[in-house]
Amino acid sequence: MEEPLVNRVQESGLIQLDLERELAPPKVANVDLSIWLEGGFVLREKHFRQEVTAWDATPYKNHLVAMDCSTDAILPDWAWMLVAQKLSTVDAMAIHGPLERAQTEAWKVAVERLDVERFREERLIVKGCASAGGPGTLVAFTQKVSPIVKSLMFGEACSAVPIVKNRTS
Repeated sequence: MEEPLVNRVQESGLIQLDLERELAPPKVANVDLSIWLEGGFVLREKHFRQEVTAWDATPYKNHLVAMDCSTDAILPDWAWMLVAQKLSTVDAMAIHGPLERAQTEAWKVAVERLDVERFREERLIVKGCASAGGPGTLVAFTQKVSPIVKSLMFGEACSAVPIVKNRTS
C-alpha cells in the first residue's frame, strides 16, 4: 500500500510571499521641467510661474512623479519646489530625479504602506524569482519585517537562504 503524498511545505507553517503580488506601488510618471523653459534652457521666472500655475496636474493624481530636466539647463532650487507644490495639490508625491529612480521609490513606498502585523511571529519565505522592484524592495521589506517575524528566508522552500531568525518569546 502506497503512503499518501504529504505537502511538507504546507505543513511547515511557512508563508510563501511573492512581493510582486503582495505590494501595490503607486503609479509612476515623469515631468520634464524643460517644457516651461524658453528654448528648453532659459528660465524666466514670470513665464515659468505662469506656465506651472496654468498646468493641469490632475493626470498625476496619486502618482509618484519624477521631476527632471531633459536639457542641460541649470535650474534654481525654487523651480523644483514650485512644481512639487503644484503636484501636491493633486496628492501626487514628487521626487527629484529620473523616471527610473521614481520606479524604485514606488516599490519602497509600497513596502512602507504594507501592513505587516499579519506576519508577526510567522515564518516567511520571499520567493526568489520575484522581480518586485529589485534589491531595494527586498532591503526595505527585510528591514520592515525583521523585528516582528519568527524567521525570514529567501528563495524557494526546497532551497531557502535564511535571512532572519528571531527567538520566540
